[in-house]
Amino acid sequence: MEQTVFEGAISAREEFFYPDTARGPLPAGLRLAMPLNGRPGVQLLLAAGKSAVKAALESDSFTPEFFAMKAVPVEYNTGDGTQQGGAMVLAERPGEKPAYATRLAPFWVYDCLKPAPTGEIETENGLAALYVCLCPKPGLAAGEHTAVLRLGEYRCTLRVRVYGTAIPQDAFPVTNWFSQEAICRFHGVEKGTPAFYDMVRQYARAMRRMHQTMFYIELDDACVAAREPYQFDFEYLCPMIESFFAEGMQRMELGTLLSRGFLPGGAPDMYTDSFKCAMAPELPIDSPEGYAVTVRFVQALAEFLTRHGWQDKVLFHIHDEPDIHFKDQHTLNARKRQYYLAAGILRKYLPGVRVIEAVGSAEFRGGVDIWVPGTPGYEENQAAFDGLAALGEEVWGYVCCGPEGNWLNRFLDFALLKGRLLFWGCAANRLGGFLHWGFNQFAPGMDPFRGTSCPNPTGIGTNFPCGDAFVVYPGTDGPWPGMRMEAARRGAEDAALLALLRGRDPAAHDALAARVFVNNHQYNDDPAVFEQVYEELLRALAVANLVTIHLKTGIGRLSAYCGAVSAGCGAAAGLAYLQGGDYDTVAHTVVNTVAMDSGIICDGAKASCAAKIAAAVDAGLLGLAMYRSGNQFFGGDGIVKKGVENTIANVGRLARLGMAQTDKQIIQLMMES
Repeated sequence: MEQTVFEGAISAREEFFYPDTARGPLPAGLRLAMPLNGRPGVQLLLAAGKSAVKAALESDSFTPEFFAMKAVPVEYNTGDGTQQGGAMVLAERPGEKPAYATRLAPFWVYDCLKPAPTGEIETENGLAALYVCLCPKPGLAAGEHTAVLRLGEYRCTLRVRVYGTAIPQDAFPVTNWFSQEAICRFHGVEKGTPAFYDMVRQYARAMRRMHQTMFYIELDDACVAAREPYQFDFEYLCPMIESFFAEGMQRMELGTLLSRGFLPGGAPDMYTDSFKCAMAPELPIDSPEGYAVTVRFVQALAEFLTRHGWQDKVLFHIHDEPDIHFKDQHTLNARKRQYYLAAGILRKYLPGVRVIEAVGSAEFRGGVDIWVPGTPGYEENQAAFDGLAALGEEVWGYVCCGPEGNWLNRFLDFALLKGRLLFWGCAANRLGGFLHWGFNQFAPGMDPFRGTSCPNPTGIGTNFPCGDAFVVYPGTDGPWPGMRMEAARRGAEDAALLALLRGRDPAAHDALAARVFVNNHQYNDDPAVFEQVYEELLRALAVANLVTIHLKTGIGRLSAYCGAVSAGCGAAAGLAYLQGGDYDTVAHTVVNTVAMDSGIICDGAKASCAAKIAAAVDAGLLGLAMYRSGNQFFGGDGIVKKGVENTIANVGRLARLGMAQTDKQIIQLMMES
């Protein structure tokens, strides 16, 4: 019987599909890798003669999220940051495709994901475009799993390798600023109504999908209750704040205290040397009147937050990018003085508040607590920012409108993987979070289904690059995610996994990250290479976890034997594997480690646990180094027996039986103290 050949394209890699993506015979199977709680995605284009085809997933291990991929236009290529007057987009079509872009504009790309809960996928121009996200069922175990993906008559067997490591949830802070006006305009809801807040909660759920942990509310003059004298009332914010917290957000961002003011035509005065009061833009902050207004503003805000118990859940923006777009050093010095004044008012009346700010440099020391430099600013001033981090201050990263050219960013004419690699850059540089201005920042009159370049209201440069202002689409029934949002989601998950590896062995973390990331304009964005490196990350973490669990199994649930020893063995085993070590390398590393550290006791002294972990990891690294240099412990050396499993069994007996009396003595000593 002749087998039917289906034409199309299929991929589980981080790459864009296009309406004219090269199509060929579709395979019968596809391989994927994921952590225990991962959610990998598969894109599928299928040549179909029907108006619609049905998608289905047959699996005991996964449930599907089906989306119809919708193509959106890319009308301009992104600029290179230096040509055409520093234009952000190339308004004039270049003669050939820019080297840093995927295609020469104009073109269409599958970025919009329309939910298809029934699996019904409409065809367009004889092509069905499907994205399916595999969601693990509760209790999914590590190992090999299968699922059969069907689209029409075509079926593909997905072979999924699930590794025994889990993504720490919300371990890497992410924020994207959203537009209330765009929500109202696209969804036909009036601000402040129940329908509006229902839609806000849908947007909050979309943010949470990409692991966003905080939300930004830009305070406007709606809080001004009176002007002579100035009085403020923030109660109108309660439904908004409650909506986001109800969806799992951890913190809110509020701002601002300062304004650049405006030029006669209404555009922001980007080069001002006189910051104004945000709620009274006619008043300089450093005038007696401006100072008084700002004090009353902060006093009222502090009282509001405290009354609702939110005072410890606030980050504050005093003024976005205060050190960007200034005329000269005099202008910058004037801004510093005004910024510090505002910071002093804020901290005086809202003690404990932390200031978060997008910056281009480390100039505003003493005024900022969470530094968020753009990627070029970070790399230009890396020594300064790393110095701040060494002092215990937080340093994050952001991109916004730029950088362009070869720099990593999430524009629609860039490789999709670049948006995910941004988070690998954060991990490689030890940055603590990621910020972007554009969740759904659709300017008035902008429709992303007709044009994805956002008008620039600042008067500086051309439009913002295609896709910069948003990662979701205003769907008919709520926000629809984009492929770039999915890439960011997985990027935030990668950053959390990389942090796990970095905590166990920084050198192994750095070596792995360096396979795909050198800096924010030097990287490997080949999806095939990234796929390999990502699976190596999962394998290394799984090896470490499995060795730790294996060692703990014989010890039992409760023992005076310090669990850090097992963790140190696991970390060293993971590193040995990551460095290409075989079974013998891993086994001897484990034996060497337990031979050195098995006498460490657990006394519940939390203050010393970190030191014990450090000692155990150090012993693990020494154990690996010993084996690589031809040194090892042999059977008969203390508790070491011939064969790694026999040594592990001895450790279990020592911890479970031999230390039973030790446990009682520790408790007695602690009670006497």
